Amino acid sequence: MQTVEMHIDDGRTWLGQLHHFVTRAACTLWGPACRGAGRSGQWTALAVGMAVALAASPGQAVPAVPAGGFGMPTPVSPVNEAIVAGDLDAAGRLSDLGDRYLGQDALADAEAAFRGALAIFEAALGPADPRVADSMTALADVRAERRDFTGAESLYQRALAVNEMAYGPDDARLASPLANLAGLYLTWERWDQAIPLYLRLANLFERLLGADDFHVAMTLDHVAEAYAGQTHYAEAEEFYGRVLAILTPRLGSDNPVVQRVLAEQARARRQLELSGAKKS
Repeated sequence: MQTVEMHIDDGRTWLGQLHHFVTRAACTLWGPACRGAGRSGQWTALAVGMAVALAASPGQAVPAVPAGGFGMPTPVSPVNEAIVAGDLDAAGRLSDLGDRYLGQDALADAEAAFRGALAIFEAALGPADPRVADSMTALADVRAERRDFTGAESLYQRALAVNEMAYGPDDARLASPLANLAGLYLTWERWDQAIPLYLRLANLFERLLGADDFHVAMTLDHVAEAYAGQTHYAEAEEFYGRVLAILTPRLGSDNPVVQRVLAEQARARRQLELSGAKKS
């Protein structure tokens, strides 16, 4: 089996590494389940939850938390007055501080800490290092939470471009930046931009995990949601059907997730029939 190359060799197997990146992307797909837990708690809670709900997961262990942080070259607080640019340990401490602020819902302070962390990461590693992309993502997450969609979009786009350049277009590590940017567009109701990103993410999950994997279904569910948001109900109904074809055999027709998708599909079908009746 081909090994996924990492910047830091922490001994994880390829499967464990895949779990890390897929879980991180899944946290974006399942945003409400991750909020309020902090970045560390997000990955752990989601990985455990997926394993319990589905009795299966892509890896053996709960994934490790990536170093976060991204910023602009501006001071953050008295904490970083003594920080020397290029001190990656200091950048890590600022990222941890940002995480703690996030846990307290102090978003302005979290953004300031992540900005400071990025300034150090980028100065030390250069703009094309994947660790800088992780740092960009941390700041983008906060900006998206603060409804600064334009600021978040720029950072998510840069993070995706860095990872594409570092790993190629089909690597597992693209799952998270694709999900981040697509999720932002969905929240922003920029449906036309969300759909191709979610389709690309679904294809990536399908290649990595199989066509009937839960992550594929949840990604296609967002495609259906975006089509419904555009009032393209025929496409929405079709994609909800694809989601049900994956989930129903695995979870059963009484599962709340399946019931929710069935309701969304029925709603799309009703809207399609109404629009046809109006035309006639």
